[in-house]
Amino acid sequence: MQSTRVNKPTLGDSVKAGIAAGQAAAWAIFGLILAIDATIVAPPGTFYKMIGMAFGQGSPADLYVGFFLHMATATIIGIAYMAISNSVKKLYISSVFKGLGTGVLTGAVVWAVLFVPLNFAVMQPMLQAIVAQGPEAPLYEVAQKLVALSSTILAGSLALHIVFGGVLGFIGRIATSSGEIMEPVEH
Repeated sequence: MQSTRVNKPTLGDSVKAGIAAGQAAAWAIFGLILAIDATIVAPPGTFYKMIGMAFGQGSPADLYVGFFLHMATATIIGIAYMAISNSVKKLYISSVFKGLGTGVLTGAVVWAVLFVPLNFAVMQPMLQAIVAQGPEAPLYEVAQKLVALSSTILAGSLALHIVFGGVLGFIGRIATSSGEIMEPVEH
């Protein structure tokens, strides 16, 4: 019979694992985000462009700023997730199931704490302001479509955050398993 001994992860271990988990999760939903753009017949990268516009970068840089902010946010979330799960014994990712559970919970919390407030306080007012300018406004058609789909986008974003969290937890488990040592148990 064998037991598992866990070497206590350092903060550096948590940061490295968090970067890997956050990036893996962000790239996992990257393709889904582009698929959503295609489904609603919006230009590829519309989600990232809207994020960049919210920060007032100006048309040429919006897509790139939005993409960078999304990836940086995912990385920070990954680092926080791994630092907390490696520091709180009850949250330590000791199995794939626990990783998926804590990851999905993290995705739902991120949706509720970050996405929902940003959607209602920043994105919706920005889109409605574009629509209010009329058909001659740049991005009028896209903004009009996004406003009309706002409740669908809200629900769909929860699904994306759950996928994000699942990947985050799965990669987190892979990262934590590397610090576990199987030892024979003596009776």
